[in-house]
Amino acid sequence: MGTLLLVPLLASLQLLPPASPTDPPPPPTITVTPEKLEYIVGDTISLCCSAPPATKEKIQGFHFLGTSGWAVDARVRTKSYVYTFTITGPRDSGAHTCTYSVLTPTRHYLRSRESKPIVISVRDLPPPPTLTLTPAGGVTMEGRPLIFLCHAPAGEAPRRFHFYKDEVEVTEGTQLTSGETEAQLKVAAAGMGLSGNVTCGYEEETEGRWVPSYPSQTRLLLITEAAAAPHLSVDPPTLVVPQDAPLRLTCESSRAAFTMSFHFYRNGAKMAPGLEGSVAENWGNSSHFYIPHTPLGFSGNFSCTVEENMGGTWVEGPPSNMADIIVSAQFSLVPLFAGCAGGVAMLLLLLPLVVWLWRRRRGGVSWKGFRNKDDSGGFSLADVGNT
Repeated sequence: MGTLLLVPLLASLQLLPPASPTDPPPPPTITVTPEKLEYIVGDTISLCCSAPPATKEKIQGFHFLGTSGWAVDARVRTKSYVYTFTITGPRDSGAHTCTYSVLTPTRHYLRSRESKPIVISVRDLPPPPTLTLTPAGGVTMEGRPLIFLCHAPAGEAPRRFHFYKDEVEVTEGTQLTSGETEAQLKVAAAGMGLSGNVTCGYEEETEGRWVPSYPSQTRLLLITEAAAAPHLSVDPPTLVVPQDAPLRLTCESSRAAFTMSFHFYRNGAKMAPGLEGSVAENWGNSSHFYIPHTPLGFSGNFSCTVEENMGGTWVEGPPSNMADIIVSAQFSLVPLFAGCAGGVAMLLLLLPLVVWLWRRRRGGVSWKGFRNKDDSGGFSLADVGNT
């Protein structure tokens, strides 16, 4: 009976296929330390990959793989290896496996089958805040004030806010004011170095650790150089305008990079088009203020300024040069001629009296036909010409 039972068993063993030298080695085991239901950003974990104790081939290394796409190779000859890393975000979550490689007696490298997966759950980052800028268009002039406002969704955890330019935190020359859900960063005088991509974010305290949020949307900030003062020119160039004569003021900007608005001033007061029948016209980077009939008393100090529309905010530049304009009185020729004619007539009427006074001064003139108790001499008025 023993022989009858043994023969079929030997026959069945002979029917099994021999092991191929290229078959992958058996899978390793993988463990994680510490074990948590949910990990947060900043947690440090260790994955231990161990080859089966019965492995006789020479271990050449271990390979770790995450379902999010990351992979790590470790070239070691021990039968186990521990890979330690810090959780940086949700990309570290998911299933993780490992394998090991061996060198066979025939000098072939073989990679084992994958271990059973171990699942790591990572808490998502806090939601992103919203970033707004003042001026809203994100364009301003060098030296002008600038305000960043970072607003986070409502939450109960303590928070810390941060502002970044090209992923570098902005701290110099700023004033930070923080609240529970928002923070405001004030820049007293924006410098050219602030131009670039700006964002903001916050940290939320979780389990004694500050966990960073997703960043806000990216805003492009452009800081331009301060505009040079415009140039004011006057026609007539002598700066002396006869009464009722035309006067033209021309204000020319130093650049044409933005939409512009021009303003003209007399003695510091803005002149609106329509004043004294004036008309204002813009041509490219210049503007003309034309007064067809300049009234007397319109003399004064004249200047102009230019406003530039920078991303929806009007920014006024420095004033132009000053022009001291004089309006001279205009005299009519008809009254002048009339006055001259009257003067000649009066001169003719006074001429005989002047002649008499001159002759009397020489001592030979007396009145006749006219008596005066104080005058003993006399002559007739008819004798004035014969004396």
